[in-house]
Amino acid sequence: MMKRSALCLVILATVFTPLSAYAQSSEFSLEKKPRWEVGLGVGYLDSFDYPGSKDPNVAQFALPFFIYRSRVFRVGDGGGLGAVAVEEPRLQLDVSLGGSLNAESEPESVRAGFPDLDLLFEFGPRLQYKLLAKQWANGSSSELTLDSKVRAVIATDFEGIRAQGFVFGSGLAFRQRAIAGEKIDLILNADISFADQRYNDYLYSVPAEYVTPQRDRYEAKPGYVESRLFLGLAIRPVKSLRIFTGVAAFNYANSANENSPLFETTSSTQYAIGIVWTAFRSKQTIDVYKSS
Repeated sequence: MMKRSALCLVILATVFTPLSAYAQSSEFSLEKKPRWEVGLGVGYLDSFDYPGSKDPNVAQFALPFFIYRSRVFRVGDGGGLGAVAVEEPRLQLDVSLGGSLNAESEPESVRAGFPDLDLLFEFGPRLQYKLLAKQWANGSSSELTLDSKVRAVIATDFEGIRAQGFVFGSGLAFRQRAIAGEKIDLILNADISFADQRYNDYLYSVPAEYVTPQRDRYEAKPGYVESRLFLGLAIRPVKSLRIFTGVAAFNYANSANENSPLFETTSSTQYAIGIVWTAFRSKQTIDVYKSS
């Protein structure tokens, strides 16, 4: 349970931008944030084993979290980790995280007889360019950001680790603050992902030793993996409590490995909900540009 919980926290952090990122300020202005925050995050994630899989993968978690911010180094702030190489009103270059849950190869599934899938951790540079930042007369604001990332993938069963290739992604992230009062924000993301040979091989290849009468041999190809449309809400009923909920529609049609015997469906719908309670925050603050 702890193995999944740790990764769930990373995944939800990358899906849901913290509500505190939205401030009532002018376009491209600075806002003050606590240098550090400590609290508890709980969540529920209803997903599938891998892109194109029909096997459900449901996880729940409850874990403490820690956020630290400085001018050049940040931990846990909006799913980022590490050095902030560039931070300008429109442009930010930093490090982002992601990953996939581990999954068992069930006896009745298309992966029957295969080794279980390990946890996949992703990390690498992320470039964000703000295309729009508009403050409206009614107090709400709109932001549209181009978000591109390259991540190295590490697979682990917590007994060892190994490199598992690279993933590449790009898309648009839209935020509309204060859609129904100051405490509710709308989140809309649309993005597309690609992967190299090693990553796709791990999910879609069928080596000779796993061939069956129902499962032909297959060698995976690098290329397109999935596209995603995400719609979510960020709610802050009180200053110390944030609630995030959303649904994501995935499309895998025309995937580079649509012909794999392990590829089962061209679409899926996934759900997530998370609650973050900030128990303590520093009185000292740091000026940062509003992030999307």
